[in-house]
Amino acid sequence: MVKIIYSINGEGMGHATRSIALIEELKKKHKILIIAGSSRIYPYLKSKHNETLMYEGIRLSYKDDRVNEFETLRKYFRWLTKESPHNIKKIYGIFKNYKPDILLTDFEGTTSYIANILNIPVVCICNVHSITKMRNHIPKKYKKEEIKTKIVVNTIFPKADYHLITTFFYNPVKKDNVFLFPPILRKEIFELKPKSLDYIIVYQTASTNLKLIDELKKIDYNFTVYGFDTDKKDKNLTFRKFNNDLWLKDLENCKAIITNGGYSLISEAISIHKPVLSTPIKGQFEQTLNAYHIKKLGYGEMHENLDAKKIIHFMENLKKYEKNLKKIKKEDNSKILLKIEEIITKECL
Repeated sequence: MVKIIYSINGEGMGHATRSIALIEELKKKHKILIIAGSSRIYPYLKSKHNETLMYEGIRLSYKDDRVNEFETLRKYFRWLTKESPHNIKKIYGIFKNYKPDILLTDFEGTTSYIANILNIPVVCICNVHSITKMRNHIPKKYKKEEIKTKIVVNTIFPKADYHLITTFFYNPVKKDNVFLFPPILRKEIFELKPKSLDYIIVYQTASTNLKLIDELKKIDYNFTVYGFDTDKKDKNLTFRKFNNDLWLKDLENCKAIITNGGYSLISEAISIHKPVLSTPIKGQFEQTLNAYHIKKLGYGEMHENLDAKKIIHFMENLKKYEKNLKKIKKEDNSKILLKIEEIITKECL
């Protein structure tokens, strides 16, 4: 048994749910302290693992529904000078008191800096470093976006001894301390028994996307819509507030999914062979990269904007995408857990 600190980026719930899927297995053998990177994810993590602490880490900045890379960096350097000294002192104290043998982290930068200072091995387990640690060949029009994102990622996150990248596309890696694994799936996804009923899920992170709603009403088909924080029926649209049990049932039985480019939903969708129509958030290169590979691998389509014509085209090609998706074998988390144990043995025992 070793003592692990597992730190988790506070930007979205996807980091938290994926991490818990691994922590529930790792804590059978090891002692684990979680550090949550925001108050947003802390209650969920605390409910799953009592040994959980929190601090308010850096968050991305948005403008007009786009990620603003330079404002994110400006906010980061302001955070370093004003808030960081208190947070660094707090986290440094946690490390000195807990005396971890190793840090596992889902893209949480501050704890990684502290671990580097204290010569504690760092294992980064995330999908974000697919941007910086893989050789991705993308269209030239996205290159500027890619470069800006790499600057942000490399500034916010320091070096790690190992990068375990979870991904659904397997491009060449740049260094021999980088390893690729299938997406981490939570237990609820493994328990699904997918069917293909006559409705498509629409999941939007921006509740202001009313143009899409108008376009959906032009199509003679049923859509179940999440992201608008309301429960109502409007013609062929069924709006739902988020409820995890209901969401899982809808995901299990939908025909396909229309969403942005977020990794968590896309990885879960393709694992149960649901075609994806992706419209990545402008300026969020990680989403662009995910959407591009959905299109490239034949799992669905990528569009910068949606209208009824594009949605109908997607629907007319579902059988083709389903055929490609059926080649994917849904894998459990055993491969990445085995690698983590291998690293623990090498570095700590």
